[in-house]
Amino acid sequence: MTLTILLCHERSGSHLLGEFLGSLDGVRMFDEVCNARSVQPKSAAESFHRFRYDAIIGDPNILLDPIAERHLQFIRAYFAHLTKLASFRNIAVDIKYGHVVNFEGWWWPITPRPRLLTYCEEDDISVIHLFRENSVQAIASGQIANQRSLWHAWEKGAEEAQARTYTLAIPALIRRVQELETEKSLFKRWLGEVRHIEVTYERVSLELGHGGELDETIAEFVGGVRSRPFVPRNKKVTWPLKDIVENFAELKSACDDAGLGCFLP
Repeated sequence: MTLTILLCHERSGSHLLGEFLGSLDGVRMFDEVCNARSVQPKSAAESFHRFRYDAIIGDPNILLDPIAERHLQFIRAYFAHLTKLASFRNIAVDIKYGHVVNFEGWWWPITPRPRLLTYCEEDDISVIHLFRENSVQAIASGQIANQRSLWHAWEKGAEEAQARTYTLAIPALIRRVQELETEKSLFKRWLGEVRHIEVTYERVSLELGHGGELDETIAEFVGGVRSRPFVPRNKKVTWPLKDIVENFAELKSACDDAGLGCFLP
């Protein structure tokens, strides 16, 4: 059995890649298990928060007497729980950068390596590290999605929203881009000896599902088999920023001033 974590940030193409993973024979894909809005704890057995609630009810010492060994047992029990839920030999789990903290115990000073990745290394859990090379486009995409209240191509009104224009919050965007650049760098370092591959949004959006090298590399990595055409419901719904951002000139100038001009050549 292969257990793979799809480690990624927001607006990185994770739903498209997750849909591809779920289309492979022999692979069960679990969506954002730590996202209580997408995978609701009240009804979803795979929800990390539901599992944690049930685990604490069963053993209050997880909180009342928190020790490293007990916490490790809890984390291992969660992944074993997902394995039982899956009807396939191999499973993949979407975990965002911002959700990694859920796997910590009672102490994490931010910059040291997250325990989750130590567990991966010790327990032979694989990682697909998915990220967007262009951090400005990633953060701008998030601001645009929030303004239109649409995050996925299959949602009602997604096509109509493509033609709208948007004004971005430039200072907040620049700060968040700088943070994302730091996050990506840290996770690349933290992965260390974990069995992993790196995949970019840019490559996924161009190559995934066309039967080429990327498809074969990912399928082999997670232990799946591609036996049928991949027809995703996910697709890119945001036009080029220069066409839809009303204050694009301000964005370009701010990126240049912040040393981020490479993202908006």
